[in-house]
Amino acid sequence: MMNRYDVVVIGGGPIGAVTARSAATFGARVLLVERSASTDDPSPCTGLVSPRTLPALGVTESSVVRRIRSIDAYAPGGRRLTLTSAAVKGLVLDRASLRAELHARARDAGATILLGREAIDVRPGSIDLRSTTSTERLEARVIVIATGLATALPQRLSLPTPVRLFRAVQAVIDREPERPDAVSTYFGARIAPEFFGWAVPAEPGRMRVGLAVSPDLDPVPFLESLLESCAPGTAVRSRLLGRVAIGPVSEPFGDGLLLVGDAAGQVKPLTGGGLYTGAICARIAGRTAASAAASRKTERKDLCTYAADCDRAIGDEIRFGLAARDLLESLSDEGIDDAFAAADHPDLLRFLGANGDIDRLRRLPRRLAAEPALWKRLLPLLSLLDRHLASRAARAVAPSAKDSL
Repeated sequence: MMNRYDVVVIGGGPIGAVTARSAATFGARVLLVERSASTDDPSPCTGLVSPRTLPALGVTESSVVRRIRSIDAYAPGGRRLTLTSAAVKGLVLDRASLRAELHARARDAGATILLGREAIDVRPGSIDLRSTTSTERLEARVIVIATGLATALPQRLSLPTPVRLFRAVQAVIDREPERPDAVSTYFGARIAPEFFGWAVPAEPGRMRVGLAVSPDLDPVPFLESLLESCAPGTAVRSRLLGRVAIGPVSEPFGDGLLLVGDAAGQVKPLTGGGLYTGAICARIAGRTAASAAASRKTERKDLCTYAADCDRAIGDEIRFGLAARDLLESLSDEGIDDAFAAADHPDLLRFLGANGDIDRLRRLPRRLAAEPALWKRLLPLLSLLDRHLASRAARAVAPSAKDSL
């Protein structure tokens, strides 16, 4: 007899596991399918999240390997800005430990988990799974795709995919950080065109160093250059390639289908981080899928509320992040250097260190507006940003010499 489920989640990463747990909590019969045979498979994810990400995922602190209170940002010309907080601003997670705990939580909620199974054919209402020894067909009222950007499932199902993608690479190196509670970021066209590089403390004696670049470039040579600059002669334990989605898809749903997490572009546009935003949407996806399966209302028109619910939860922050990303991409190295110079004042740096929030960037302007003493510090920064943007716009519309002939 064919196996039947209310909800099948394809992709056993953190977001898929949260989705499965959420659907099971709402009473659905749930199957979570993961093509890897182990939860220990390496991931290119940096694992740097805000403290509020753990309750959003519904996990303990057992996967935390570092607590971050400071960030060193390096401009192309070498100027360094340091933002420091007395409070913990970030956590670095061990992904294998996190995934194992999330799988256990999903099982406790009633979900069944199958590892080492690849979805080779997916259609609304049914899935063919292949293991090393057999193939089986399942029925599912709702299928949730949480595979990240690693498969072509959404395209084969005529579902939208994120339009903007960056190519990323990350290395794990043998190096103890000088400051175990500090993250470094590196900006500039020579480091990471249109994005940035990072060096994050990880397990004792190790760091995660990586970057992302525009999609037409190979990120590996940029990583080699960054490693030579910030950690010369250090042994590299591993390298992993990945992609970063910028901007959510407009319609992460179809007949009996939902997209969640990176596959739906539910990530912070400025940094590419997706665990916090993905966890929020995974809970919504699980609830939506369980409700639709229970009511037998699983058509596209019945599932469209999912996108609206996600937009209410994270939409404003995503839109602010997209604007911030556009600003970053618009600045030349000279513009970045000037911005760093204008921001390099102890009062402003103290404020940013205390009030910066990687999940809620859009709240920062409002908090700055409530600090009149800082306004005069901001005016030079705002002025130069406006000047650089105006200059870029003028260059973009100016006719070339060939056009003027």
